[in-house]
Amino acid sequence: MEDLKRGVVKIKPIYIGLYHYRYVYGSVMSSDVIGTPKVSLPHVEELEKASQEMIKKFKEKIKQLDFVEIGAPLIIKEHKDMRRVPSELTYDVDALLVGSYGSMPLEMFALSRYRLPILTKSQIESLESKQITDFVRALRVKKFLKQSKVLYIGEIPSFSAPEGPWDFFAIEDRLGVRFRHVETNEFFRIFDSISDEVVRNKLEEWKKDFAEVVEPTEKDLMDATRVYLALRLLCDREDANAITINCGRFTEERPVVPCIAFARLIDEGIMCGCEGDITAMLSALILHASSGQPVLMGNFGYREGMFGAKKGEVTIEHDVLPLSMACTRYRVRDYHGRRFGVTAYADIKINQPMTLLNIDKSLSKMFVAEGIIKGSEDGIHCRIIIHMNINGDINKIPEIYVGSQHVTMTFGHWLSTLKEVGKLLNLEIHHP
Repeated sequence: MEDLKRGVVKIKPIYIGLYHYRYVYGSVMSSDVIGTPKVSLPHVEELEKASQEMIKKFKEKIKQLDFVEIGAPLIIKEHKDMRRVPSELTYDVDALLVGSYGSMPLEMFALSRYRLPILTKSQIESLESKQITDFVRALRVKKFLKQSKVLYIGEIPSFSAPEGPWDFFAIEDRLGVRFRHVETNEFFRIFDSISDEVVRNKLEEWKKDFAEVVEPTEKDLMDATRVYLALRLLCDREDANAITINCGRFTEERPVVPCIAFARLIDEGIMCGCEGDITAMLSALILHASSGQPVLMGNFGYREGMFGAKKGEVTIEHDVLPLSMACTRYRVRDYHGRRFGVTAYADIKINQPMTLLNIDKSLSKMFVAEGIIKGSEDGIHCRIIIHMNINGDINKIPEIYVGSQHVTMTFGHWLSTLKEVGKLLNLEIHHP
């Protein structure tokens, strides 16, 4: 999708080759002043070799990560070389990888003042690969958020997710994510400008993924495809990689919904959130950046009878399922049984480990739970209900859950990574 990949973590190696002792008496060493023996400092070739060994060990610990770029090492051979540090750093550097001969408290303090996370040579040697990988993934989350842009389409506030936060400038200041509000009429101007031929060609591509079309007419399918194309055009124009829509207002103006468009966009790397829910949108970006995988969202059922949940399980109930998370083709349905719009049901991949996440409106707390996918069913009102077991005490959820009624989910277990994200972004983690 993009020429400039988002979330590339840039590491700057620095190797400090200074020595603790300037003079050692009683030793035979070279001296600038007769009778004043000096310590022989390591040659620059030795320091370069040591820095490359440090980088090699770091790469070995993170070998499965493909989003890390390591810059050329800066060698601190003399004290004056410390003044070179600022000219070697850019706003794009995310962390320092620092090695040295022995303890260097003064120099380490000087480096800490650049307010960049520091990973030391001794940490690389002592920490497990998983710990270092979690730390680097957390760096990616922070970088990805700073390089993300969300399109909010429709009226503010959303009547179904009214708690916000609605101060987009404050969100950018806190997490780095940029927002742009797009009015509904601007969206529909783009929607109406797309030719039937372009829409029909795209729809024909989609039909290979349809096992069955139940209620929707050809016009419904054309409108749903046109929604997708309009959203892609907006994202391309605005350099956006996330969308949330106050969907209810769409259905008041025209009989169209973005559900299947969202499912397609998520699989193309554009995260999508329903009902103008900002906390769910931010949660999707965090979870996607942590895992590098598609993310879905929906109403969260955590007690029996809530959003289709059975005793001892939790559920997500909504209208968007990326096809990459399914094990069947789409059964194409209408919207909430109302004989208009297009949603799509497919069976989700079962027995998959999964992680749930939501962030609160103050942007200071996150709810995280790990578990496993049990299966899915067509919920009609909300098209898909996903049934899950969670690790831990399900009865604790009402006490620790934060955010709106919507939760986000991806495959895999990511709690350890999200704990590192919490440290990096000053987020309190709640988990059962």
